[in-house]
Amino acid sequence: MSVDPAATRILRRHQLSPEAAAYRARRRPSVPIQIPDLTDLAAVARWRAATNALWGEDDDPAVPHRQEMVGGVGCLVAGPPPDAGSPTVVYVHGGGYVLGSAAVAIPITARLARTLRVVSVDYRRPPEHPFPAALDDVLAVCLALAAEGTPVALAGDSSGGALALSAAVMAVAEGVAPVAAVLFSPVLDHVSVPGRPSPGDDERRLIDCYTGDTDPADPRLSPLRAELSGLCPVLVNAAADEPLAAQAVELQRRAAAAGVDVTLDLWEHMWHTWHYHDLPEADLALAEAAAFLAAPLSSSGGT
Repeated sequence: MSVDPAATRILRRHQLSPEAAAYRARRRPSVPIQIPDLTDLAAVARWRAATNALWGEDDDPAVPHRQEMVGGVGCLVAGPPPDAGSPTVVYVHGGGYVLGSAAVAIPITARLARTLRVVSVDYRRPPEHPFPAALDDVLAVCLALAAEGTPVALAGDSSGGALALSAAVMAVAEGVAPVAAVLFSPVLDHVSVPGRPSPGDDERRLIDCYTGDTDPADPRLSPLRAELSGLCPVLVNAAADEPLAAQAVELQRRAAAAGVDVTLDLWEHMWHTWHYHDLPEADLALAEAAAFLAAPLSSSGGT
């Protein structure tokens, strides 16, 4: 039975909050430091540290994170203890695979962790660790939690959205299907889809650094090309006019054909991964995401 995509597509028309309007007026490039030679590991390490520091890696004193090893992978864990009435959210940060960290993602994970237990994965990154290291790490965390009897949901932003969706598809194949997934401004195809231009030079360099010798059309890299049957409900948040919105629309179309429920929430006037910022729009999107992630178990009374 197919899902009607028209029934689950939202275009959110709204006036920007004063805070969002002010932030938009002063926005800077998302990667503020010039990309170095990606074969120079020392230069990449310096660039990563400097960029992550600019983005911020401070904990949230209201929702503190603690370091834990889960499935042999380093993670930051926050939120209430495991509860049969809600899933543990495995969070996958963005950053073009090369940048970012679980600490950089704290502005998102802290808000999700107000109501949900969140395990944010510090996956291995290229160029030191190209594909499939990052995906292996995310899947290892999911499988370890599932082995404990913990219901698992997945969430991720940008390149982390690709990793989260790929891990969800692979977990289904392993017989431990997640209960829900949320993707924020995800990149879902590393080749192209209708309406999606080819990546820019900098984006292509980061993607190539991650994919290495693997064909970027491999569905483990480009989950838009994966077999989606049996996948859990998915919520996708994207800015209506960001290039990646075309991929989100295509995901919903392909998911509907596979009988998978994908709710596509497109926000006008916003930008790629606005969820990181201290804005009313981010608070609202993340509160709705947390409710979506909890819904499969809360509606059934837990498992």
